[in-house]
Order: sequence, then C-alpha cells, then structure tokens
Amino acid sequence: MTADPQTAPSPASPSLPQKRLFPAWLLLILLTALLYLPGTGDIPLMDRDEPRFAHATMEMMQKDTWLIPYFNGEYRFDKPPLTYWWMRLHYLLLGFNELAARLHSVVAVWLVALVVFRTGKRIFSPAAAWWAAVGWLTCLQALIHGRLCVADMPMVLCVTLTMAALLELLTGPDVNRRPFSWSWWMLWLSIGAGFLAKGPIALLVPVLAVLLWRFAFWRKPAPWRRLGLGWGVLLALAIVASWGIPALMQTHGLFWKVGMGEHVVKRGTQAFNGRVVLPFYYFATAFLSLLPWIAFLPLVWKHLRASWNAQTTLLLAWFTAPYLIFLAYATQLPHYVMPGFPGFFLLLGSTLAAAPSERGISWGRFGWIYAGLMTLVAVAALSLAWSGSWVTVNSLRWVITAGAGLLLALVSLGIAVERGHRVAMGLAVVLAAGCLVTFGKALRTEHPIIRLTPELKQVPGDKDLLAWGFTEPSLVFYADRQWTMLSKMERVKERLTKGRTGAVVLLRREWTLSDRIKQWRNGSAITTSKDNQQEVDALSASLPGAKVVDVEGYNLARSSWVELTLIIPVKAQK
Repeated sequence: MTADPQTAPSPASPSLPQKRLFPAWLLLILLTALLYLPGTGDIPLMDRDEPRFAHATMEMMQKDTWLIPYFNGEYRFDKPPLTYWWMRLHYLLLGFNELAARLHSVVAVWLVALVVFRTGKRIFSPAAAWWAAVGWLTCLQALIHGRLCVADMPMVLCVTLTMAALLELLTGPDVNRRPFSWSWWMLWLSIGAGFLAKGPIALLVPVLAVLLWRFAFWRKPAPWRRLGLGWGVLLALAIVASWGIPALMQTHGLFWKVGMGEHVVKRGTQAFNGRVVLPFYYFATAFLSLLPWIAFLPLVWKHLRASWNAQTTLLLAWFTAPYLIFLAYATQLPHYVMPGFPGFFLLLGSTLAAAPSERGISWGRFGWIYAGLMTLVAVAALSLAWSGSWVTVNSLRWVITAGAGLLLALVSLGIAVERGHRVAMGLAVVLAAGCLVTFGKALRTEHPIIRLTPELKQVPGDKDLLAWGFTEPSLVFYADRQWTMLSKMERVKERLTKGRTGAVVLLRREWTLSDRIKQWRNGSAITTSKDNQQEVDALSASLPGAKVVDVEGYNLARSSWVELTLIIPVKAQK
C-alpha cells in the first residue's frame, strides 16, 4: 500500500530523524514501559470488575479449567475467556499480584501502538506512523485502561488488527487479491479472537465501519471479493465454536443466556447504577478521553477534507463507528468507544506529519481554549485538595494532586507538540509517569482491605469468611479466599454460632463523595450514608475474647470513605 500524495508529509515535517539509532518497535516499547509500568503494581484493584477478573483467573487455575471462569466459587459469565487465558500466563511468570493481573493490558496497549505504527507507515509515512503511535500511547483513556485488569485492551487490539487488515484488503494494491493472503488471515483470526475477548463488539465495529465507509463517506464500489467472506466466516466461527460449544454444553446454555442476555442486551436497555442516560454522552467524553490530542481536532478535520480518499475515509469510519453503536446504549461508560481511537490517531498522525516544522503545528483558537479549560480543571482540583476541608486524609490529597498533575502533564505535552519543542515533550511524558507513580502509592495506603490483609492471612484456611455491609469483590482478591456475602445481621449471628466462622468484616460507617461536598459547602457536620455503629458494637460485645480490628479507608468501587470492623472469633485465633 503506497502513501497518498496528498497526505505525504513535507520534507520539513516535525518527525523523528530518518536514520534512528533505535528501531521504532524498541522506542515504542520504551515509551510504553515508561508510561504504563510505573505505579501499575501499586495501584489497588480499582472498581468491582478488576478484582473479579483478577481472581477469576486464579480460580480457573485452581480448578484446572480453561473453559469457564469462576469468581468466589460461582460461575462468572461477564466475558469470554481470552483475557483470562492471557492473565494466566502472567500469573505463571510473575505470581499472583496486581502487576501480573494487569500486564495483559500493558502488553496489549503496546501491540496496538505497533499495529498503528505499521499501518501508518504503509498508508502515510514513517513520521505519520510515529505521531499516531505516540498519540495513542499518551491519550488519557489509554493511560487509564492500559493499566486495568479488564478485557477492553485485548478487544481493542483485536479490532485494531481487524481494521488494519480491512485497510489492506479494501484499499490496498491488487496484490492482495490473491486468496488467503496474510491480510485475509489477520482479518478473520482477529475477528474470532476479538469475540473471545469481549463478545460481539469486536465484530460490530468493523462491520459498521465498512458500511459507513461504503455508503456514507467514500460511496464507491469496493473490492468485496478480497475479503473471502465464505471461508473467512467459517474460520472465525470455528475459533469461537472451539470454546463456545463446550462452554455452552458444560453450563447448559447459561453462558449465552447470562453472558449475552444480562451483560450485553440488558446493559443496552438499562442505565448503569441508575444513572441518567445523556444524549451525546460519548461525544462529550472525547474531550477527556482523547486529552490532549482532541485539541488538534479542527486541524485533523481540515487535513482530512483535503486528503479525502479511500484510506482516510475508512479511518474516519473506523473512528466514528463505536460512537454510533453506543449512541443509544443505556450503559454509558467512556471507554466503550475506545475501539475507534486508533482510527483517530492515524488521521492525527497524517495531519501532524504534514505540518511544516518551521511554523510549528498551530492548533488555532480551539486548541488554546481547550488547553486553558483543562488547565483550569486541574488547578481547581489542586485548590480543592489543599484548601477544601472536605478532604481530611492527607494521602487522598496526594491522589488528587497526582490526578491533576497528570492532566497538566498531558496539556503540557499538547502545547509542546503545538510549539514543536521536543525537550518539553519528553519532560511532559516524564512528569506524567511520575504522577502515575504518586497516584498508585498514595491510593494504596488508603485501601481498607489492603490494611486488613495481614490479619486475614492469619485466619485458618478451613474457616469461613463472612462479610456484611461491605461486600466488595476486592475482599476475594486480597484475601485469596472465598467469602460469604450476607445482607442481614441475623444471618451473621446465625453463622457465628455454628463455630465455622474464621472472620467477619462489617461496615461500620460510610461517607460518599456527595456527603463530603455537602459538608464542605454547608459547613455542617458530616452525615453518613450508612451508620451501623450500634449493630457492629453489639455484635463485638457478644463475642468475648474475639479479636476486633477497626480500619478506615477509601473504597474505590463506590468512591466512598468507609470504616470497617474485622472480628476474629476466639476459635479462629491462632
């Protein structure tokens, strides 16, 4: 595939030197290591999905199964198994810890950068390829999800491979007309693997992208024969069926009924956690997810219109497809549209590579307004952290400071690119890495379950673990044990009388973020969302000789401050 003459960069374009000391893949792996490894092993597992993914893999290993994920001793039908398989490899290499649980996302984000670089080099130029890969690695949403223990990055990798293959087959030279070319294999293998990563979204994005390209953006006949649909569909189905049929047989169809019915269809029709469904939600989140590179959007659009061809329009369709798919989806989470981001960064790369370096890369009034607003957001967060009385824990001040520092680092990166200052670009990347390290270490000190872990490790393995009021999946991961989650205090008392209980964790009190803000605004005492002090104290008093440990901390899954009480009965004490 040759570079389009309209999109080829000028000789003075701001790119890396033509003769580099290191190959691109090594530079990209160094950049990925700098941005994604520091702090990744320190940050506690963030939301409810991370500990579920992390421990489900461990439970699959303990049960010696490759088909069905389990969490806390029960089936987990949320996602197909590819991510669990990948995590399993890292557990074998690095042991059972947060870094091993997240390493598949780090590797996947780097592989996406490599695919983006190779694709950009083939259809545009080495300079465009470099800007596209760097843009992907340094955007805010990739920095977040590239270090999370979830299935999104493997799925994004598969979609990126699929779209790269479609670019070759649909817009490449006639040499790709031969049957079973490498692009054909990459297309259908990545579609099958993508379904095993996160279900039908890995197919929906490429299908809608191709339809948009053919009937909305490019509107010219396409060489459909190159896709080899007949054999390709059979290959993709064979990949899915090799896992899907045994999994459905073993679970008597529950994997499809729950996995598709509950976690795909139901999420599309019911708002997440009772949130209000906002129109154009995803278009608004792009201004944070694509920080700082969204500042160049007008410039990208202008350059795209000047270089409107089969390749650039397919990239536009790639970027647009996830936004249209999730436009009416009830569960609104900003990372859902991430499969389209590589398409945007390839367009960005061609735009930046075509800009003459002697004048910089002017992003115009839009870019400066955007950079100013993001700077104000960061400064406001710093002011609230260090002057507002609603933050009462010093380590949380550093968490907010690190988050604000990351925003400022990315804004600085965008300004450095706009001005053409390479040293400033490097300093901004180093600052971002430092902020991520600070974020992880400060947040870890406030995790209540990590504080309780040494005590929980002392509980004999043949004893039961109970939880009441605080039933977060992080209990399962950090204790590496099964828990019985109870909703009624009567059930806790009943279980304690049977003598099989090794420990019980109870929620004493909880404050949400809104509680803190109300207190700060009104200058009043803090009112708790949940206050179970009397019940917890009564239970403690009814167990003479029991070991009682109280901890405070920040519950990441609910963005709330909690006080927990751990009770270890006399019979469970070593």
